[in-house]
Amino acid sequence: MELLKAVSIVKRGKNRKKVFLALDKPMMPSELVIKIYGKSSNTYFNIVSRALTELKEKELVDIVNPEDRTGRIYQRTKVGDKVIKSL
Repeated sequence: MELLKAVSIVKRGKNRKKVFLALDKPMMPSELVIKIYGKSSNTYFNIVSRALTELKEKELVDIVNPEDRTGRIYQRTKVGDKVIKSL
């Protein structure tokens, strides 16, 4: 995927952008919810999970432990790091 297209995907989604920028180190979705919104709730968890799924589909984030169904840890990919530098 070309860099400008990846940057566009991140910028077009308000929640995608929040999640992507907050993912500065490997984190679980629940950690991202607290970091972004300051409190934990199912609504925020669903928003973060959906954004992570969209970013994973575009290969901007990856799962460190894909064999685990719970407690998955996400991190930016090399392409994701290039997108951060372009934002």
